[in-house]
Amino acid sequence: MSARSVVERYLKDVLGGEKTEPEMLVSDEELLRRTVALHSGFPDLAVRVSALLGEGDLVAAHFRASGTHLGLVFGVPPTGRRCEASCTAVYRVEDERIADAWVTWDTLSLMEQLGAIERVPTVSA
Repeated sequence: MSARSVVERYLKDVLGGEKTEPEMLVSDEELLRRTVALHSGFPDLAVRVSALLGEGDLVAAHFRASGTHLGLVFGVPPTGRRCEASCTAVYRVEDERIADAWVTWDTLSLMEQLGAIERVPTVSA
């Protein structure tokens, strides 16, 4: 299976909630922990991939994830709110599993949607 195929399966079948066990496609312990925590906070998580680029063992992805906040996320207790956030990630695949991941979520937007923070209006000069 190509590196791109591994990441596509991870995004659709693991992160997107198609019931594939994360350990089948991920060997990176930190990514496994974060994936489980994300599903705990958003059990109905859905993923829409907008870009997927691969070269060799590296795959870059940009996607939006949405779900209902039904579990603890970043220390915020469940709100029942529907949230959506974008993510950009680079994955390194080794032996048909994700061995490394560099992931950046739009956490500010997510925390605003959860009601955990409020954006302060700015004044331009």
